[in-house]
Amino acid sequence: MFSRLCIKKPVTTIMVTLMVFIAGILSYTNLDQAMMPDMDLPIAVVATTYVGASPEEIETLISKPMEEGMGSIANVETITSYSAENMSMVLLQFVDGTDIDMAAVDMRDKLDQIERTLPDGAQEPMVVKMDINAQPISLGVRAENLDLNSLHEMLEDNVVSRLERIEGVASVDLNGGITREIRVTIDPAKLAGYGLNTNTISSMLAAENMNLPSGSLSQGNTSVSIRTVGEFRTLQEIQNLPIPTATGAVVHLSDVARVEEVEADRKGFSYINGDRGIMISVDKQSTANLVKVSNALKAEIEELQEDYPELEIFMLTDTAEYIEMSLANITETAFLAAVIAFFVLFLFLKNAVTAGIIAVSIPTSIMATFAMMYVTGINMNMISMGGVAIGIGMLVDNSVVVLDSIYGYYERGYTPAEAAEYGAREVSMAITASTLTTVAVFVPLMMAGGTTGAMMSNLSLTIVYALVASVVVALTFVPMACALLMKKETKTIYWKSVKFLAFLDHWEAAIDMLARKYEVVLKWALSHRKKTVITVIVAFVLSLGCIPLAGTDFMATMDQGTASVTVELPNGTELDTTEELTLEVLYRLESIPEVETIFASVGTSQMSAGTNSSSITVNLVEKADRDRSTDEVCEEIEELLTDIAGADITVSASSSAMGSMGGSADVTMNIYGYDNQTLIGVEKDLVEHLEAWPGLSNVEGSVGETVPSAMLTIDRGKASQYGITTASVAGALNTAISGSTATEFKVDGTEIDVVLRYDTEQINYLTDLNNLTVTSAMGTQVPLSNIATISMGETSTMITRENQKNYITINCDAEGLSGGEAQKLVEEAMENYELPESCHYEFGGMTEMMMETFGKLLLAMVVAVLLVYMIMASQFESLRYPFIVMFSMPLAITGAIFGLLITGNTITMPAMMGFVMLVGMVVNNGIVLVDYTNQLMERGMTCYDALTTAGPRRLRPILMTTTTTVLGMIPMAVGSGVGAEMWNSLGMSVAWGLAFSTLITLILIPTLFAAFAVRGEKRREKMALKEANN
Repeated sequence: MFSRLCIKKPVTTIMVTLMVFIAGILSYTNLDQAMMPDMDLPIAVVATTYVGASPEEIETLISKPMEEGMGSIANVETITSYSAENMSMVLLQFVDGTDIDMAAVDMRDKLDQIERTLPDGAQEPMVVKMDINAQPISLGVRAENLDLNSLHEMLEDNVVSRLERIEGVASVDLNGGITREIRVTIDPAKLAGYGLNTNTISSMLAAENMNLPSGSLSQGNTSVSIRTVGEFRTLQEIQNLPIPTATGAVVHLSDVARVEEVEADRKGFSYINGDRGIMISVDKQSTANLVKVSNALKAEIEELQEDYPELEIFMLTDTAEYIEMSLANITETAFLAAVIAFFVLFLFLKNAVTAGIIAVSIPTSIMATFAMMYVTGINMNMISMGGVAIGIGMLVDNSVVVLDSIYGYYERGYTPAEAAEYGAREVSMAITASTLTTVAVFVPLMMAGGTTGAMMSNLSLTIVYALVASVVVALTFVPMACALLMKKETKTIYWKSVKFLAFLDHWEAAIDMLARKYEVVLKWALSHRKKTVITVIVAFVLSLGCIPLAGTDFMATMDQGTASVTVELPNGTELDTTEELTLEVLYRLESIPEVETIFASVGTSQMSAGTNSSSITVNLVEKADRDRSTDEVCEEIEELLTDIAGADITVSASSSAMGSMGGSADVTMNIYGYDNQTLIGVEKDLVEHLEAWPGLSNVEGSVGETVPSAMLTIDRGKASQYGITTASVAGALNTAISGSTATEFKVDGTEIDVVLRYDTEQINYLTDLNNLTVTSAMGTQVPLSNIATISMGETSTMITRENQKNYITINCDAEGLSGGEAQKLVEEAMENYELPESCHYEFGGMTEMMMETFGKLLLAMVVAVLLVYMIMASQFESLRYPFIVMFSMPLAITGAIFGLLITGNTITMPAMMGFVMLVGMVVNNGIVLVDYTNQLMERGMTCYDALTTAGPRRLRPILMTTTTTVLGMIPMAVGSGVGAEMWNSLGMSVAWGLAFSTLITLILIPTLFAAFAVRGEKRREKMALKEANN
């Protein structure tokens, strides 16, 4: 119907096609670019800071109350808490489909209730939603003629505000600079002599340093507001602050303390290309596009370099550049696939008209796909563009089948218009059904759920759009174009090149010979049905042996050109020592030729500042400009740093794509129990056990080395005699050791802390605490040793809990093994290790994600098989014919696995998606073959004649569609550009699976068809004979 309408109205059809083109181009230029699809991860984090608290105190006072309170929120699936020194982080994972924005509102409401139970010193908890596309952009700044203090002030005054004004930027933070503070160094003896304590000093500083409104008064007809002004304006004002004593006398702050503006204690350093500098972290708004923000940021940096030539500004981490390069590479792959498809069809058809029709139908379908992506809110990311690249190899199939059918009628003497109408009508049901079977396999993928389900949904929708567009183009534009352009005299092109003409003749002769050979083989197979079926079954069983040999991984390793080096020294190591060793590492890394920039943060750990660790990031030159992969460079880095003693140095190739979502270790394992001390003991034993197990390396536990800690135990009986409380002792200790912030002092619009502390030379060692005094209720000074005892102990660096149960994490690598093989090796090791009764282990991280995703994909494959069967049963109005066609499915899977094995690829998530896609793709050839056979039988042919006619006659379109799809997958399968690793296994599995199954399908399906037909004929004969006897 649509075909006839389009043939009768060619101008309208052409105009509609042009409209689709224009809509597609506009949509393409307006699609946002991103690394991954826009999706709400069902994860939210509550972060709470409590300075000075140990991990055990954080767990007891903050993490546990948070877990108990948050557990009552609707749709919470898992609650995980991380308790480290000074910091609590509680991660809530909700069930799939939860509205994370509403869940965050519920969390904030619950926090209002929980906050009242938290310690007074704890800061306000902060709720953060997870965003897969929210990687911050890091900048590095250094200046030869400015010290760090001047550089920090310059950036804060002149640069930060300009970066914050960029559209889409949420916040800009400076790290690694020198900050100033007003330090009030207390003299304990003088303080005690005047009968004062640190609480009095702190309260006076806070109470005096403020401006307050005091109402308004009338002056004539004017209302005048009254303000009380008391903020400190100079350092001398703080020094001269009058403090009343208990005797009524007044002393100045300078009488009992030294007041000066100094550098604050350094918590970390930043190094950029070997020199000290300052890091700038730029976070985008949740709704902003990372690529647009990055481009705007680069433009602003160029202006800043012109305005401040003394500054050197480096882009250190910018995922946007990787995104643009990856998308450009995928677009190039898609274009190459389209060109390959065009030339393959050109060779088969030898006709300029048909080649031109295909040349227009491919981009028309692609433009329609982009238009539908824009309308449905799908951005241009690595997943969706991968879908476009995959779809190109598939979308020509429908046009090829329609063209072949039209030419069949045209060669039998029909007019171009009649041939176009009858040819399109003949195959319309077949191509609609074959497209529906392919579309059907993506329905269960879209319903998989979870993060991987959201990604598969993005891929599936894009391919479905391309396929739907291809059917519409094949049944509308292609018949119209054939009716308009097809003429007898253009059937053959007259080539000027004699050599090329000879090549085409040889090609045509080869196709004809192949058809004749195929007819001979087909006739033999139909005459020897049992031998044929048994041979195929034996080949299938033998191919199953490839499955365990291929190995499994969650994702292929992505070469993003970034290496991460982590330096861990013994707990408690001074910052200067860590810095010295980090500089040695940086010096050695400069010898690597592929290095573009190196930056380091000294004094950082996973959740809080740690003076014993540093992290170094090595950015390599672009992939096209180096001969080695990031993994190979990491191997050299490991060799360069092996002889550095006294530090635990780990090197890894970092990735911000899907592979990093579960961590970088080959195997991650969680050990669960109810007692943290027991788990610490288990970790030590288990790490030693796994390190000794052959094949396992880099075994690390989450607890690591414990940190020495001093515990001050108050004798409440003695303390009560002096009117001293535990809180007053803790406050005095905090002021003496760490310093306490009393208020803030404004200098040139910048607020700096006013910190009270004791002289660091007097309180430097643990034994110095015995000399510390605490003010009693009567104002007298009581030595700390009179009311408390000090004992030494060990504490964890971090305490982790999941669903209110403690656990530790063990990470290990298995070099040369796939993820699945590494997991089996760890399972073998665990069989030889006995855990305490209260403990058990589960795999987590990448291993857990792989098992969960593979399970979903296997279920999706089963559902896809059922859907494909139902669609074919509806088309053929038979339960038998779909069963025959479906015999090609298992052969496609084993062909795909065999292809992955011989090309050195493992079974990854994209490869599994390829398996599911094959379920819908491989039946298309069978549908075309069976449908045409049925049509011939309806015209009066016998089953044998119909099969021997349908096979050779449909060989050319089957070869064309299969060859275009297989060759269209080759650029994806062998691509080596930026981001290409993600799609290699998918392209390889589809190409091998489709090629292998097509070869078998051309023989097996006619054989099975004949076997079922003969069996049905015999059954009908028996029934007729039985009725005749009755």
